[in-house]
Amino acid sequence: MIIQSFLGAMAITRSMSRLSSMVLFGALGVWGMNSCKEKVEDVGLTEEAEKSYHLEIVDSIRLDYRGELEITDINVMSGEILGFNFKTEELIIFDQSGEIQELYSRGGDNPHPINSPVSLGFYEEGKLLVANNFGKLSVFEKNGMHVKDIALPFTIEFHNWNQKKKIFKISDDLLLGQISGGRSEEYREYYLDFIDLKDGSLNPVLPIPQSSKYKADQYFGPLYPNVTRNDNFIYLLLGNEPVLYVYEIKGKALSFVESVSFASDEFVSAIPSENQKSFDWDRNYNEMRPGDVQFSNSFGNYIIVVYRNGIKNTEYNEELVNDPLKSREVNPYYIAVLDKKHNLVDESVALPLQAKMIKAVMPDGKILASKNKYYFGQEEDFETFYLLELVED
Repeated sequence: MIIQSFLGAMAITRSMSRLSSMVLFGALGVWGMNSCKEKVEDVGLTEEAEKSYHLEIVDSIRLDYRGELEITDINVMSGEILGFNFKTEELIIFDQSGEIQELYSRGGDNPHPINSPVSLGFYEEGKLLVANNFGKLSVFEKNGMHVKDIALPFTIEFHNWNQKKKIFKISDDLLLGQISGGRSEEYREYYLDFIDLKDGSLNPVLPIPQSSKYKADQYFGPLYPNVTRNDNFIYLLLGNEPVLYVYEIKGKALSFVESVSFASDEFVSAIPSENQKSFDWDRNYNEMRPGDVQFSNSFGNYIIVVYRNGIKNTEYNEELVNDPLKSREVNPYYIAVLDKKHNLVDESVALPLQAKMIKAVMPDGKILASKNKYYFGQEEDFETFYLLELVED
C-alpha cells in the first residue's frame, strides 16, 4: 500500500580460470575492439550542463515483509519488482502497490534449488533466469516451478558484492553475462561472456579498458565490476574509478564507444600496492573510505550512475565508524546524470538522507530506493521503499 500521508507530512531534503582455448577465442573476439580505438576519451560537462537537478521523494511502497531483502531486477513490461532474501533464501515478487505476487523458498535440499544466486532476473515471457555458484544456469516460472537447465562448459564461479541481474538476453539463442570472477581474486582478463544457447559455447569479452587505472602495474583493491545493459549499449563500472565505460553490442562482440568521467576532486582514490598480496587493507578501509561506484541504469532521456566520494583519512574518525547516520551524512550517495548521447549533464545529485540506497529504476522512470531506518530511529515490521523523481531545479 502507498504511504501518502507520511510523505505529505515530511519535509523532503535533498553503493576458474578460463580454458586456454576459450581465452584465445575471446581474445580474437575483442582484438578488433581494442585495436580500433585504444585511446579513451574523457567526456566532460557539456554546455547544456548548466542545468541542475535534485532527487525528490514522490511516493513510497509499504511491503508487508521484513528481512534482508535485496532487489535484483525490475520487469520492464509489468513493473513487478524481484527481490531475494539471502538469509532465508526467500524469493519475493511484488508490485508498486506493495501487493506480494509470489513468495517462496527453494533453498536447502530442494531439487533444482534457488540459493546463492549470482544472477537473478526476469527472463522471456515473465520467467526467471537464475545462475548460482553450484554451476547451474536455470529457467523457472515466476512461481518457482523449474522449467529447464541451460548447459555450460564449465562451472559458474562468482562471488556477490551486489545481487543485481548480471545476465542479459541478446536474442533467442544468445545471452551476455557475468558468470565468472571474484572479489578477492587478481584482476581477470575478461569480465563478460557471450553464451550461445544452441551449443553452450562461450565467447569471453570485455577486458579492463586500456585507459583504466586498473591496467597500471599496481593493485587498487577489488574491481567489483558492475555491468548493465541499455538497448544495444553495455555500461561498465570499476570499483574505485569514477568513469563510465560505454560499449556497443555488435553480433557476438563488444565495440568500445567512449568513456565518461564523473565525480570531482573529492573522490578518494584507494592507496595502491604492487600486487594483491601486499595491498594494505587497514590503511585503505580502517583509516579512510575509498570512493566507490555502485551501478548505472537508464530511463527516459537519462542515464544515471550511483556513487560515493568516500572519506579522506584526515576526516575519518571513530565517530563515523560507530554512527551509520553520521557516516552517511559525511559520505552521501550521489548520482551522476547523463543524457542518451552520454553527455554528462549533472555530476553530483545527492540522494535524500531519508533514503538509504538506490536499488533500481522503474519502467516509468521513478527511482526505487530503500528506506534509511537510521534516519528515523525505529524498527518496523514491514519494509518501506521510496519512489523518487529526478527534478530539474
